[in-house]
Amino acid sequence: MLLGKTEIDWLNGKCLTEKKVIKKKAKIGSNNAKPINKTETCESFFNFFDPPEIPENHLNIGEEAVEELQKEMEHDYEIGSEIRDKIIPHAVSWFTGEAAVGEFDEDDDEDDDLYDEDSEDEDDAEEDKV
Repeated sequence: MLLGKTEIDWLNGKCLTEKKVIKKKAKIGSNNAKPINKTETCESFFNFFDPPEIPENHLNIGEEAVEELQKEMEHDYEIGSEIRDKIIPHAVSWFTGEAAVGEFDEDDDEDDDLYDEDSEDEDDAEEDKV
C-alpha cells in the first residue's frame, strides 16, 4: 500500500520548509552583480508529514535501500506515537506553558515506586532502633 499526501498550500514567502537564498554572481570585469534567487529545503517540523519517497521501480530496489526505508518509517511512527500519546492529550497545557518538559512522562511512576520503597526501608530501620 502506497501512502498519499496532501500538499500544504503555503502563502507566498511563508513556507516553513523552504528558505530563499540570494547569491550574487560576479561576472569577470563587471562591477554589477545580479542576484540569483534560489530556494533550498530546510529542516522543519512540517517535513515530518511528507511520507518517505518510494522509488517507482520499488520491486527492484536493493536490500540496503529497503532497510533504510524501513528505519525511516519506524522512526516516523515513533515520533507520531509520541505526538499522539504525550502532546495531544495535554495540548492546552503545552500551549499555555503549564506543561513542563518531562512532566507527563509515563516513567515517572516507576521513579515514585523506587522512592516509596526507600522510604519504607528507612521506616523499617527506625522501627528496629526503637
